[in-house]
Amino acid sequence: LAAFDRGGLEVMNASLDESTQELVVKHYHNFGIATDTDQGLIVPVVKDVDRKSIAQLAWEIQDLAARTREGKVGIDQLQGGTFTITNAGNIGGLFATPVINFPEVAILGVHAIKKTPVVAEDGSIVVGDVMYLSVSIDHRIVDGATGARWMNVVKDCLENPNRLLLGSL
Repeated sequence: LAAFDRGGLEVMNASLDESTQELVVKHYHNFGIATDTDQGLIVPVVKDVDRKSIAQLAWEIQDLAARTREGKVGIDQLQGGTFTITNAGNIGGLFATPVINFPEVAILGVHAIKKTPVVAEDGSIVVGDVMYLSVSIDHRIVDGATGARWMNVVKDCLENPNRLLLGSL
């Protein structure tokens, strides 16, 4: 996550204090994970994601989502998010414009992976796995260019997971 904390991208992990009209950049990373439940969409929060391994995050997200669906999360597990990720792909969604989880300033939408014709490096057309991402941003805080630069970092992390695992962003 160090890449998100440089080059002006740290604003994606911030909030606006509307009473003082001040930007509050968070120096911790607590990600809300939008979870579909029988009671509607609930967003439990994984705390300190920047201090956990991919394996720890995978386990914690699965556990937290299961407990959320069972109605076994406390209020402390539903507060303190600094950024939210929502996944319409797990129910077949190809593209959506997610709604920002106030007071956060952005949300990432992850969509279904589909087999799609793509152009390979050599110019040939091959079948490839394609997944669309979307980001919604609060334009009072984040401009479109910053959002696009941030999305390029996310795209690079997903296309080159070995760099993410080795911490060499």
